Amino acid sequence: MFVAVLDMDYSQAVGTILNEDTVVYDALRGADGNEAARLWRVKIERCVRYMIAQLPEDDIAPHLWTTLAGRPRLGREDPRGATR
Repeated sequence: MFVAVLDMDYSQAVGTILNEDTVVYDALRGADGNEAARLWRVKIERCVRYMIAQLPEDDIAPHLWTTLAGRPRLGREDPRGATR
């Protein structure tokens, strides 16, 4: 809905989107669910940052993207894969 309201054009990002989706798919095919989830969160965070950057500056809170997307881990240290 956000994309439709802002009438955003992702045509310039097709290569990036394809690469991000490919690495998520590869992690899933490799049965690495934790890595796939981490990569998906990084992808979504980048998308949210991009979309928020498209808003007029006076319409956004400085930390809105963290509220919307959270803070994905950039490494493979996701505790969901750890055994207790």
